[in-house]
Amino acid sequence: MIVVAAVLIRLVLMPLLTYDFDIYHWALVISNINSGNNLYNLDGYYYTPVWGYILGFISTAQQFLVDIGVMGIRFTDMLPIENLQYPYHIATATSISFNVAMKIPMLICDLAVGYLVYWLIKDRTRSTRKATYGLAFWLFCPIVVYMTGVQAMFDSFSALLLMLTVIMFYKDKCFIGGALFSMAILLKFFPAFAIFVLLAYVLVKHRDDGLAKKKLIESLAGMAIMGVILMLPLALNGQLGDAFTFIFGRASESSLFNTLYLVINAAIAIPCAFFFGYKMYKSPSYKADSTMFAFVMYTVLAAVLLSVTPQYVIVVLPLVILHMVAVEKTYVKYWYVISFAAFFCAFALNNFSLFSALATYTTFISPGWLINGMLSLESTIFHTTFVIAFAAVASAFLYAGIFLLVFFGLADNTSIKLTPLRRLLMWFKGKEDAEDET
Repeated sequence: MIVVAAVLIRLVLMPLLTYDFDIYHWALVISNINSGNNLYNLDGYYYTPVWGYILGFISTAQQFLVDIGVMGIRFTDMLPIENLQYPYHIATATSISFNVAMKIPMLICDLAVGYLVYWLIKDRTRSTRKATYGLAFWLFCPIVVYMTGVQAMFDSFSALLLMLTVIMFYKDKCFIGGALFSMAILLKFFPAFAIFVLLAYVLVKHRDDGLAKKKLIESLAGMAIMGVILMLPLALNGQLGDAFTFIFGRASESSLFNTLYLVINAAIAIPCAFFFGYKMYKSPSYKADSTMFAFVMYTVLAAVLLSVTPQYVIVVLPLVILHMVAVEKTYVKYWYVISFAAFFCAFALNNFSLFSALATYTTFISPGWLINGMLSLESTIFHTTFVIAFAAVASAFLYAGIFLLVFFGLADNTSIKLTPLRRLLMWFKGKEDAEDET
């Protein structure tokens, strides 16, 4: 019933609502591939290559399975949306058939992640009831539903690769785990911060059986070989630098405030990667499994602080759900904060533009109605537009929720007793923990 309901919700949203900017670029990349060019020969693709490879596979599947017709049309009636203060809108509207065809693979990915969440919780707790709760927390998570059913962003694939990585290491399939880890890193970089935890986990797990060095070499070999496989075509074409345009391009265009934000959060994320890696190495072998899942979660959460964009948190949400269902039930309140804050941030920024396909390909609403609605949200409040102000508030809650979870992880794994701060921290964490501390 949970799976059926989650699928139906997404299927209803898929044709009705779509964010214009992201899915336009997926159509552009697919058209570039279909014209015989690779990912970086023409403008339009700015990520590392894994998502591009997935888009190529989706394009091939579409050609064999369904005729979607035209992928998109540029509508002159929609041109005013390209001149709004929030710049990420475009007058080229992708067709409803293309939108649905792009979202179906993301729906399948959501179900795959849900299965892994269910399996892992049941494996760790031996409880079908807890596993079912975990499945529901993932499939009905507002930001996950939104990114799959509406915005068509691929962060569920990032979550899938990270989950497969930790499960392969957990099952002692180190070579496969290393290969999947390289894929996860080259899809979105946040999982890269977990490398110290994962390698330390291999050493701890095999500390007493003499296999530590062998398994460590397997892990590193998997990472290296898959990295070469994914990047070699680009290197041979002299396009290796193009694969990192999204990161370096964004960094070079950053304002002073964004640069300061990046520096501050790097000062959190990088030490956390080393700290949790060290704590993993010092963990006893009998606690290695549970410790690994927790430390990967905290490390990737700290990495997400580098760019608290709504969809990025999806990569680590399955591990948050595992921890809150199987270990720390007080974390559920932060699941709510993070999930809904991310959703409201994305929804505020995209607002009326979500109706672009309906306004251009149907008669249910008009482009004029859509444009007037978006212009009304451009009204100034506190020296900025209402859209930006609302998104900023939602982002602040999102950042706070992630930061507190990282802080809990640090507090739970250090012997420093800052009593007043710790009491405040335990109050934030939950009533049960506050009572235990007392």
